[in-house]
Amino acid sequence: MPTIKERILAITTLAPARVARNLDALAAGLNTAPPKVLSIRFVNAQTILSECADGANILASLDGASNTNNTVKYAMRTLVQDKGLNVGDPVIQSLFDTLATGLIPVLTKDQAAQLKALAMMSQVVTRGDVEAAMYNPDGTEK
Repeated sequence: MPTIKERILAITTLAPARVARNLDALAAGLNTAPPKVLSIRFVNAQTILSECADGANILASLDGASNTNNTVKYAMRTLVQDKGLNVGDPVIQSLFDTLATGLIPVLTKDQAAQLKALAMMSQVVTRGDVEAAMYNPDGTEK
C-alpha cells in the first residue's frame, strides 16, 4: 500500500496544496477516497445480521458447525457477547477462509468474503499524519 507521501505525489490535483504546505487541504484530498485496510474491528451477531447480505445464513451455518468444531464453538460464544469477535485478527481472517475451503465447508466463499470485509476500514488521515509524512520539523519537504 502506498505511503501518505506517495499518495499525495500521485494525485496531481493536490500539487497546489503541497506547494502551499496546506496540510488541511492535503488531508481532505486524501480522505475523499481513502484506501481500505485490514483493521481491528469487533463485531457481534447483530453486526453480521445488519451488514452482511447473507447474515442470517452465515450465523446459522456457524451455529450448526459449533457442535462439531471447537474453534467455531468459541468464535460463536464470542459473537453473541456485546463486544464480539475481532474480525480483523489475521488468525480469524484465516479461519474464515478455512471454513469456506475445508473438507466439509461450513461457509461459502462469498460468505467468508462478507465476514472478512467487515474488517476492511477506510484509512483516514489527519492533518498531523500528513505533516509527519511530508515535512521535516523545520518545514522543509521530506
